[in-house]
Amino acid sequence: MNAGAKLSLLAGAAFAALALPVASSAADTTPASANGATVQEVIVTAEKREENLRDVPQSVTAISGDALDARRAVTFEDYVTTVPGMNLISSQPGASRLVLRGINAGGVSATIGTYVDETPYGSVTGLANGAVLAPDLDTFDMQRVEVLRGPQGTLYGASSLGGLLKFVTNAPDPSRFAAKIEADADDTESGSVGGSVKGMINVPLGDKAAIRASGYDRDQPGYIDDPLRHAKNVDSARYSGLKASFLYHPTDKFTIRLSAVGQDITSQGTSTMDVNRVTLAPLYGDLTQSRTFAQPNKVAYRIYNATADYDFGFANLLSATSYATLRQDGNGDATAQLGPTLTAIFKQPLGAGVLQDLEQKKFTQEVRLASPSQAFEWLVGGFYTHEENALHQNLSAINLQNPPQVATGFGGLEVISLPSDYKEYAVFANGDYHFTDRFDVGVGGRYSHNKQTETQVTTGPLVGPGSTVAGASSENVFTFAVAPKFKLSDDATLYARIAKGYRPGGPNAVNPLAPATVPRTFQSDSIINYEAGMKADAFDRSVSLELTAFYITWDHIQLLANVGGFGVNTNGGSAESKGVEGAVTYVPTQGLTLSANGAYTQANLTADTPAILGGKNGDRLPYSAPVSGSLNADYGRPVSDAMRMFVGASVRFEGRRRSDFNPTFGQTSVPAYTAVDLRGGLEWGGYRAELYVKNLVDERGILSLGGIGSTPNGAVQEGLIRPRTIGLSLSASY
Repeated sequence: MNAGAKLSLLAGAAFAALALPVASSAADTTPASANGATVQEVIVTAEKREENLRDVPQSVTAISGDALDARRAVTFEDYVTTVPGMNLISSQPGASRLVLRGINAGGVSATIGTYVDETPYGSVTGLANGAVLAPDLDTFDMQRVEVLRGPQGTLYGASSLGGLLKFVTNAPDPSRFAAKIEADADDTESGSVGGSVKGMINVPLGDKAAIRASGYDRDQPGYIDDPLRHAKNVDSARYSGLKASFLYHPTDKFTIRLSAVGQDITSQGTSTMDVNRVTLAPLYGDLTQSRTFAQPNKVAYRIYNATADYDFGFANLLSATSYATLRQDGNGDATAQLGPTLTAIFKQPLGAGVLQDLEQKKFTQEVRLASPSQAFEWLVGGFYTHEENALHQNLSAINLQNPPQVATGFGGLEVISLPSDYKEYAVFANGDYHFTDRFDVGVGGRYSHNKQTETQVTTGPLVGPGSTVAGASSENVFTFAVAPKFKLSDDATLYARIAKGYRPGGPNAVNPLAPATVPRTFQSDSIINYEAGMKADAFDRSVSLELTAFYITWDHIQLLANVGGFGVNTNGGSAESKGVEGAVTYVPTQGLTLSANGAYTQANLTADTPAILGGKNGDRLPYSAPVSGSLNADYGRPVSDAMRMFVGASVRFEGRRRSDFNPTFGQTSVPAYTAVDLRGGLEWGGYRAELYVKNLVDERGILSLGGIGSTPNGAVQEGLIRPRTIGLSLSASY
């Protein structure tokens, strides 16, 4: 059976499953633009209070759940380019690095913070691979995704140098029953057929309480083949998840919400093609790689939160208590790098495999008191977090028989265990004084104290008797933000903002006998962001415009380096980023919405990195695109009293970038790419059917280049966007 026939069969089966009596749910399925030729008002919580997006004095992008659903945008790859100045670096499902305004120099600590509602998620330290484990949550039943550009150290704390990504989930609704079921089938060029089943239910419990639950299971087809292992679609992946929430408001003044979010991403291999290091031409054919054995990776997110909110009248008190875990288990092929050494030591042909697992547990408590809207608006709060991480790596020799497996007696040749502990205490305050109805100034500050400990235990035959070393650090950090704002009219605002962000430093667990040149600790790095912008609605609010210019200085950059034979975090070099970002939405007539966003960014080193890393003054920061952006058009209209049609198109553009710093080869130029997406469908009653195409022209857009020196035949591993994918989505809403 060919792929097209299989797709049709899956789609038919999915539609049959949805053929149930349903009530009309036009409010859930009709885009806002269809209700009138005006741009929809957007409410965000960027400053930890609900505000109109136009009134927030900083750069914020909000992507609604309806927009994500209409564009079939379920992963980072689908929607990152709709955010001005945002880039994605990825080589495997569940292993993603996000970059804003070019703030990236490699390393293992994240430069973008991540929140799920009131829960900070992921590691803020340089000891738990937080940079490459950004939580790529499926966007099903998501109210919106907010992206705050520029440092958010005052209200959101550590490791939000470049900005913040916030997933805002739908809260339970006591006012009505609602449910939705969705089935999706898709066919990826050069790959296989995949699909998903998703569902949501909202149940009122009287008029003061409700529960809401949603779940999904998605099979993402692979498209990379490995001729050496006679394996096809080695990068197939599965996403499965569940969200559940309970809301209770016994009075108009008091609300409590309990929520849980869980998601597993299981991938069978990397989405990388082996290419020539200089020409980037495929070595073994289009969409192929060569590995000794499979490289599966599994990432599990778990997030639990209890938020209580009480309105005293003069102020609103909120308490958010969270517990979150992250688990990653991966298997890496190190044969090209270590196989020859193991073969020479043990006098037989051997490959090399590295098992890595990471377990993170994180408790967070935040309490804040915020005034209502008034002449002087204020917010004060306290924050505590305790993060425990345990990173393990296990090097084993692999026999080269078919199938390859750990050679008898050669497991655990070198085992490294790296437990670490991070605690942070912070107090913060923000005030906004309205001097007139049109002019106000916001000022905020945050004082943070953190302390960390780390122990490294190394055992195994290759290291003799083994060793145990430890390190510790502590530091105090102050971050701030100042933001004057002037309203030209009710529909137009000018603002400026100066803000500081930071990433915590930490200890390096180094043998006491190591040379003095090997740093025992690494310091926090920080950026100062200067920006000025305008937000406006015009022509009877048929046009919405945002324009921002920014300048950033970045000092004491945290870097991962090999110093004296020891892999450590260190500091070195400085950088600046400057540019312009913009977004515009235009609703010329009822049912038609046109939008565009773009960014011009120049992000470069202003001082050399340590020589071992190879970064030179003037080098472009890795994967920062000078030009990026997207265009979107959506149109919908009734075709009968009971049915509505809709069509849409998107163009995503990512400019030419540079790869990571490399002391031997320097940076590699990464070509620009353009991807075109199309969509269209029908809505009737509570039903919806949508046909979509992602990456229409089957572009080989590059997301990452890696594996230099560790890939067979001197290849480079080229992480790619998904090839052309054609899909059909069917849903029913109650």
